Amino acid sequence: MPNKQRLNSSDFLWPENTINGATKVYGLLAHPAQHSLSPLLHNQGFAANQINAVYLAFDSGGHDGAALTTSLRTLDLAGCNLSLPDKETVLPFLDELTPDARLIGAVNTVKNNNGYLIGSNTDGRGFVQGLVTAGIDLHNSRVVLLGAGAAARAILVALAQAETQQLQVFQRRTSVHFVQLQQLLDALGQAVITARDWSELAQVDWQQVDLVINATNLGFGDHQGASPLALSQLQQLPTTASVWDVIYQPRQSELLRLAQSCGLATHNGLAMLLYQADLAFQIWTGQHLPLRQLQNYLKIK
Repeated sequence: MPNKQRLNSSDFLWPENTINGATKVYGLLAHPAQHSLSPLLHNQGFAANQINAVYLAFDSGGHDGAALTTSLRTLDLAGCNLSLPDKETVLPFLDELTPDARLIGAVNTVKNNNGYLIGSNTDGRGFVQGLVTAGIDLHNSRVVLLGAGAAARAILVALAQAETQQLQVFQRRTSVHFVQLQQLLDALGQAVITARDWSELAQVDWQQVDLVINATNLGFGDHQGASPLALSQLQQLPTTASVWDVIYQPRQSELLRLAQSCGLATHNGLAMLLYQADLAFQIWTGQHLPLRQLQNYLKIK
């Protein structure tokens, strides 16, 4: 696991100056937060760009959106990232949303301009950057997206903007996320995207699918060891197809393990983590993370 490896001083950059009174503070608001790789990514970015700032992880468990945004203003955090459920609960208490964030109904990045909080969403664009970097031709890809939560909706919007050839999105019709999905599709107005009930996975012609994306929590946390697709479904995919997961803890979800056993190309959520972080870093600083060093460290294909 990358966070257990010995750091190579020739590949990583560390700030020469100590933290002082002028140091800006950024952070992750999540529950739990201790496992996150975000502090490593952003602190490398500050060091590489000689920015006097530090990024910390804050456990937000038990606090509502009003309390979190009040804390941002009171403590004068320069910016933050958010995980669920905070991506959605802070929305009513932000001063401004970017068009994508408003469309998705969730933010993962907040910039604090002297108490004026601007919410953005870099998840979907970060995920698509990972696809493009891996050589996926979205213009000619027929995609199955599993889930319609905040991460899935962000990915859906980014795939639509990338003019993906065909996109089928699966979510249980009884879920509130299905309603959000339908509202999003109405706003996008793209005929190549269809919303389908989870039960309709049995009707998919898997031989006509090029890319599978799991944006559910099946394979993570209490659901570790579960897979949204059965081995028999994955076996029907063409050998040129690839299977992606937003999960990176564990590094290989059960879905990816099954897909790999079928000889399919697999990718975990580390690429999304890195590229969405780079986009957030640009929002805050106008600079990039040291992507080459971090790609090597995270072993992103």
